Amino acid sequence: MKRIHSNQKNNAIQVVAIKNPVRKIYQVSIAILFLLLLSAVLLSCSGKKKDVAESVTQPTVETSQTANEAIISAQNYEIVPNEKVCMVNDRFMGVSQIPIDVNGTIYYGCCENCVEKLQKNLDDVRFGSNPLNDTKVDKASAIIVQDKSSGSVFYFASIVDAQDFISKNKA
Repeated sequence: MKRIHSNQKNNAIQVVAIKNPVRKIYQVSIAILFLLLLSAVLLSCSGKKKDVAESVTQPTVETSQTANEAIISAQNYEIVPNEKVCMVNDRFMGVSQIPIDVNGTIYYGCCENCVEKLQKNLDDVRFGSNPLNDTKVDKASAIIVQDKSSGSVFYFASIVDAQDFISKNKA
């Protein structure tokens, strides 16, 4: 056997690991999906008052004397403009809401979910119930009375009904 010397260095085979990009794409997709879901939950409508409504509607006077309580309750209800009411959540929001045109009739909502609900009249949302006589009232043409202590609203077909309701709830 003849030995041959070589001046070449030992050529080691290098293994290059190519990472699978599908796994990385999958992880990024899951993260994006989670963020979108979280955003939708945080931005969607809820039956709760918004911070603006809470700050506007909270009474600033707190007393326990009966004379002062009668004054406070008399001021607890007031007629409010329709454009400042979310007609889906039935809440006074304190600021102008999104006008939603439904066949020439204008309703108001606080978000994109409200737009869809009012346009499709999901759960008969375009109508409220007069608390004095339980009659159905179109929210777009209603006289709206706000309960300042909770921010909730009541719908009336006439100004007379609204004032009657306020008078009955003064004491």
